[in-house]
Amino acid sequence: MLEYIKGSISQIGDTYVVVETGGWGIKVTATRGVLDQFKTGEAEIKLPTYLHISENKWEVFGFGSVKEREAFLLLLECRGVGTRAALNILNNFSPARLRRIALGQEPVGTLQQAPGIGAKSADRILVELKEKLPQMGVWSEEDGETGRPEAKYSQDDLFRALRNLGYREAEIRQALSQTPDLADTLSEAVKQLLRNIGKS
Repeated sequence: MLEYIKGSISQIGDTYVVVETGGWGIKVTATRGVLDQFKTGEAEIKLPTYLHISENKWEVFGFGSVKEREAFLLLLECRGVGTRAALNILNNFSPARLRRIALGQEPVGTLQQAPGIGAKSADRILVELKEKLPQMGVWSEEDGETGRPEAKYSQDDLFRALRNLGYREAEIRQALSQTPDLADTLSEAVKQLLRNIGKS
């Protein structure tokens, strides 16, 4: 409905910019990248936007790229993730890094670096992002990130992931004993353990 906004910035707040366009001053809640990128008095800017309509207000969100807006919309599809949580996540993780997290190339607790995201929320979001991986295919790596080695995971990461999925410690230990050769990425290792728990 609102694909982008084009105009000059008349004000920058802690979480928003005011874009002057066509005689209107439109408040745009923006990601940190947008806030850091622009200054007041910019001759002209063009931001990809999303108009969020709730029961009691309309709010315009602005992004540094179309890819960032796509990530925001995918996060909103995750259970329990509202606009504030999605914005907090994007303020800490680029779309390309979110894709790496969904692929299991970073520890399960990484998402907890975003304010307001606890262990259970992080695990739930991770599971849902995995299902959305086909939609992340066009999120290419940022410059300098290509070929980055995969982050290692610990046994604590495995325990936390499975405990948050509702499994008991005894079940997890038994699955670990039945899985001597765990995969290199956390997501694949969790899948292996889930298969063995299912056989018990």
